[in-house]
Amino acid sequence: MKKRILAVVLLISFFAVLSISNIASAQTPTLKVSVTKSVKPGGVGTLTIKFKHGSKVKIPQEPTIEVSISGDGITGTGNPTFTANDEGYITNSTIKYKFKVSSNATSGSSVQISGTVKFGYCSTETGTCKMGNQSFTATVKIK
Repeated sequence: MKKRILAVVLLISFFAVLSISNIASAQTPTLKVSVTKSVKPGGVGTLTIKFKHGSKVKIPQEPTIEVSISGDGITGTGNPTFTANDEGYITNSTIKYKFKVSSNATSGSSVQISGTVKFGYCSTETGTCKMGNQSFTATVKIK
């Protein structure tokens, strides 16, 4: 009888851990990235990065969100900007990141921007926080 109860308890524990793992992985945020419609050669544009996640996930301002980008004649300028609420979570799950276009960029062309965003995210349901790292691409037109 004791062995049967122990087996049932272990089986229930296994499924509970499996369920929590599936919930946590399902809540990993993804990104939606948009870019300034067009930028003049030598000008500055803005990437708007929106974290897409479940209703029980929030993006904290700490640890620091890191954005890195690359592209032909594209350089990042500074740190991402955002607003945070009193609890330290980013409002609207949106950040902005400035980039500069080379003054040698050809007017009328388009440049693909590739990048990654490293960020923390927290479950309001379980209280656990994890690190995320998402890649993105976006295209900016050169005026």
